[in-house]
Amino acid sequence: MPFLPSAMAMAKTDLTVQHLGKDIAMISGAGGNVVVAGAGDELVMVDGGAAAHSHKLLSTVGREFGDRKVSTLFNTHWHPDQTGSNLALAKKGATIVSHVNTKLWLSTDIHRPWDGKVFEPLPAEARPTKTFYERAEMAFGSGKIDYGYMLQAHTDGDIYVYFPEANVLAAGGALTSNHWPEIDWWTGGWMGGLVEGTETLLQVANADTKIVPADGPVMTRAELEKQSAMYAKLFVEFRDNLLFKGLSPAEAIAAKPTSGLMPEWGNPDEFVKLTFESYWGYYAQDA
Repeated sequence: MPFLPSAMAMAKTDLTVQHLGKDIAMISGAGGNVVVAGAGDELVMVDGGAAAHSHKLLSTVGREFGDRKVSTLFNTHWHPDQTGSNLALAKKGATIVSHVNTKLWLSTDIHRPWDGKVFEPLPAEARPTKTFYERAEMAFGSGKIDYGYMLQAHTDGDIYVYFPEANVLAAGGALTSNHWPEIDWWTGGWMGGLVEGTETLLQVANADTKIVPADGPVMTRAELEKQSAMYAKLFVEFRDNLLFKGLSPAEAIAAKPTSGLMPEWGNPDEFVKLTFESYWGYYAQDA
């Protein structure tokens, strides 16, 4: 599986369009993967890439899907690689849908402790205009779109968006297929939630579902099953053999809990550190 290109390389590279069925495609290279689906005169987008690539992304959507209006934009979580087209599409009248927690995060300053990054709130007009908590659906052409909450997985606002007629499942930040995921524990993600999130996706997907992760190539249900099983085992390993034994984050990295797993995903140290730290709010006081 290929690794993510650098930000500089992305700026110079044309976006990649992969058609996943009739009138539905994944667009890569603008930040996180974007799913665009059409029905009649309307388009629905799942995530909107990074702001720096929004113009190129929306131009690509217009070229591939014609002169149709994006009526609905889903934010699968709050991260900038997913919410970069919020302002542009809001100005064109799109309804922006997210989990209620995602709207809250997009409405406040976020000071992330592990890398010192500060994320400012989006302008009020660029924030989600329709929120939900557990599960919901919307009419789309002659069919529907299902969407639901994945608990505290990658963040505490992760959602999936499922297109039943096309059998395409946009999984958002809870899944990556070409590198170790980032568990953003500062905004509510943790390893136990990542396990539950992948299990939720397995309840939605069937053997033929095309599963679109936040980053990397489209996945099969079999690949999702493999990831879910791996994360379930790592959940126990981190809890019992790292956290409950009193290790520090540096000692957890040195213990190499992911040894032999997914070597094609690159260096796992950041994943190990953030995953280990994600347990603190759930177990550290009881250990």
